[in-house]
Amino acid sequence: MTGAVQILLSTWNGAAWIEDLLDSLASQHFRDWELLVRDDGSSDQTLTRLQGWQQRHPEHTVTILPDRQHLGSNQSFSRLVGTSTAPYLMFCDQDDVWFPDKITIQLQQLQQLEHEHGSRIPLLVHADMVPTDAGLKPLAASFWTSRRFRLQQSRKAWLLTNPVSGCATLFNRAAAQQAFPLPEGAMQHDRWLALVCAWFGRVGTIARPLLYYRQHAGNQMGARPARWRQLGSIPARLDAWSQQAQALLERFDPELSVADRRLLEALAGVRSLQGREKRMVMLKNGLLKQGVGASLALLLFA
Repeated sequence: MTGAVQILLSTWNGAAWIEDLLDSLASQHFRDWELLVRDDGSSDQTLTRLQGWQQRHPEHTVTILPDRQHLGSNQSFSRLVGTSTAPYLMFCDQDDVWFPDKITIQLQQLQQLEHEHGSRIPLLVHADMVPTDAGLKPLAASFWTSRRFRLQQSRKAWLLTNPVSGCATLFNRAAAQQAFPLPEGAMQHDRWLALVCAWFGRVGTIARPLLYYRQHAGNQMGARPARWRQLGSIPARLDAWSQQAQALLERFDPELSVADRRLLEALAGVRSLQGREKRMVMLKNGLLKQGVGASLALLLFA
């Protein structure tokens, strides 16, 4: 029988970290959870250690999908969502450590959102994190503060700015059904999920850390401060935002208002424009970043 919460874990060469994560899941105050795992073609001892932990902890339900084709994290998580059956889902990274009350606190807030807005719309809650080094020594007290996130933002802002990290989320069945499978053009599985929830449902925040966010050489997406982004990468990022807007337009066209459709068409079209014409479209439609400096950099280097 499926638990109330399914934790979706995609692994890939995570043998060095996996047992720390699993032990933190076993320490959760909330007990009605099931772990659904998909290994993305590991060549180390990840699966062996996972199976050994499973044998030592038969009190926890762990389901390992047989498919081990290397898909990359985005499509691997998408396949996990497609396999899931629980009313509430959580993304989980192999190298993090969860605080014992993580599920309890997030589930309480999401159920409050359901009480206020109903369970038929996509709902997501995400929490702050403590970034750490490979040995779990804190690098900052707050991931959100270190990245200077503005968590309250307009629907339009979600098209270019994402403060949501997948490993810090809990979302409902409606979100899973509307956001997945991951379409071509989506930037990341968590970014796409947050965008869908922000546009068609609600995104709730929990302003306290609920996990250690481990940073090491193998991180795909780390907690590096925003200044690491080179200005030269702006054109590639704008192209990615544009493609994602096209994916949102194609997936949800019947549900969009005329104004929303025009906005998405404008962003989807900028990747075919050059220079002044591109900047004019972005200014006209308010397609800017948070903060004056970031917006100026976007316009200058787009």
